This record gives sequence, structure tokens and C-alpha cells, in this order.
Amino acid sequence: MFIPAVGFDPKGSKGDIEALAKKLSPITYVTAKFPPALIVHGSDDKLVPLQQAKDLDQALEKAGAPHKLEVISGAGHDDKTFVPGVAKAVQWFKDKLLK
Repeated sequence: MFIPAVGFDPKGSKGDIEALAKKLSPITYVTAKFPPALIVHGSDDKLVPLQQAKDLDQALEKAGAPHKLEVISGAGHDDKTFVPGVAKAVQWFKDKLLK
């Protein structure tokens, strides 16, 4: 359902779709100079697999980039993740970005 929203051509080749997905993915751009990143993800997210957040977390760790993964237990791709995620983002901003 997101294919048209992010610019994918549903009739495009698999290679074209994979190339655009790689271009859009933040994991593609991870380096030691990556800005501080807070990743908030629900443990029961059915839309975006938790493994994607874990993969980004591992890539940031390997690069030595400042980051934190917060997994909200029992939450999905919904307000159960968003509401506590906003509070965590505000605190992250204060702790990491206002210094």
C-alpha cells in the first residue's frame, strides 16, 4: 500500500524497486558521522518488522554512531508506540542534542 506513496512504480522491475528502497533506507547512510539517532519501535509492530530497527541499531553500533533503540513492549505501529515515543524523543533531544 505504500509503494505509490514513496515513489515506487508498482509496474517497475524488482531491481528498480530494490534500488529505490536502498536509496530511501537510512541504514544505507550509516557512518560514524551519522547524527544522534533515537529508534523507537513497538515489539508487536505488524507493519514494520522489529528486526529492521534491530538491524539499524546494529549498523549504528558498528559505525560508532550515537544512538539508542527503545522497544515499547506490546505496542504496534500505533499510539501505543507513538505516545511514549514522543516522551522518549523529547528526553533524547534534551540529553543528546541540547548539550
